Amino acid sequence: MKKIVVFGKPGSGKSTLSKNLASATGIKLHALDSIVYKKNGDLVDRKTYDEEHENILSSDCWIIDGFQPIESFYKRLDVADTLIYIELPYIIS
Repeated sequence: MKKIVVFGKPGSGKSTLSKNLASATGIKLHALDSIVYKKNGDLVDRKTYDEEHENILSSDCWIIDGFQPIESFYKRLDVADTLIYIELPYIIS
């Protein structure tokens, strides 16, 4: 378990689980929101995002929390060795 993707509905606990998993394993956590958005809330340009995403995927170990954009999601699924899907009813999320 070295390349982990955590995904699910908004508010389902992805970030909490990912932080706890990173703490327990020592694997670096990459929250997608931190590379999709600038600090001011604007979207980063797609080229910058793609480069950062590829850098993460090419590293030896990672936990990625998040879903978007869909094309990069499929790339993560291809290279991950562990997928964690959190499925909670919206009423609980």
